Amino acid sequence: MLVKCPGMEPNLDPVGVDVRLLDGTKHRGGLITSPEYSMKKLLGGGLEKIYTITPVFRNFEKLGERWSVEFSMLEWYQQHADYHECMKETEGLVSMILGRKSDPSPSLGMEKSWPRISYVKEFEKFFGVHPADATLENLGEACIRLGIEISKGYNVALIIADLFQYHIQPRLEAENPLFFLTEYPVAEAALAQKNADGRSAQRFEGYVNGLEICNGFTELVDPVEQRKRFELEAEERRMAGKEVFPIDEELLSRLSSVASPSFGNALGIDRLIMLKAGAKDIDSIHLFPPSQRF
Repeated sequence: MLVKCPGMEPNLDPVGVDVRLLDGTKHRGGLITSPEYSMKKLLGGGLEKIYTITPVFRNFEKLGERWSVEFSMLEWYQQHADYHECMKETEGLVSMILGRKSDPSPSLGMEKSWPRISYVKEFEKFFGVHPADATLENLGEACIRLGIEISKGYNVALIIADLFQYHIQPRLEAENPLFFLTEYPVAEAALAQKNADGRSAQRFEGYVNGLEICNGFTELVDPVEQRKRFELEAEERRMAGKEVFPIDEELLSRLSSVASPSFGNALGIDRLIMLKAGAKDIDSIHLFPPSQRF
């Protein structure tokens, strides 16, 4: 859980840690936001089908409701299968857990296949601009036309994420008690393989009753492309004034040994328990509630 390279994503903030040794040296590291890097190294070492259940940590989060600085994650990977297969597995797992008669929300319709909804298609339908073609100019024109205020000081990728979160996602959640959001913009899927046309990535998130429970994708296994994306993310972190942790060179050295396709998925156990228990606040399922720890 304590590593030298805890993550590069600009939208996540690792809990940084100084490790001091008896020889007087000091090393900077952090608590993992996800076990992904270590799991993919194991794939590169020859393991085919693996999982872990582990605590993970996120800085600069809210406490309570659906958020915590510490929570439990189930993460699993499989070589020689893509994110479509991963969605089927996720659907089966969540349906098995939430679809029993004891479940407090039996109206979810767990026996049905979850709709797959394309992020990039929904964005283009609403704003008239495909994320791959978006610029500050055409996004600004679309927002003026729709009477929407655009975020100031953001780059194109952050504006797209902001617009989707506040103007499209609430409708999708209201209309679909269960669904997978698929085909993310490449800028929002730095560890995922691109689709054949290069205009979106093979990433998905799963939603149940408006609660995001997982994030998965077909893994990017090209070390050259992955380095480029890490470097872009590092620059985004610098521009945002965030701590930049070093690129995980061991991960890059093992990526070429991972089969293509391979999938990975990270599922929040706390939120799954909330759904099973019919709980509205993460505090209610913890012996030591997140909002009371600090």
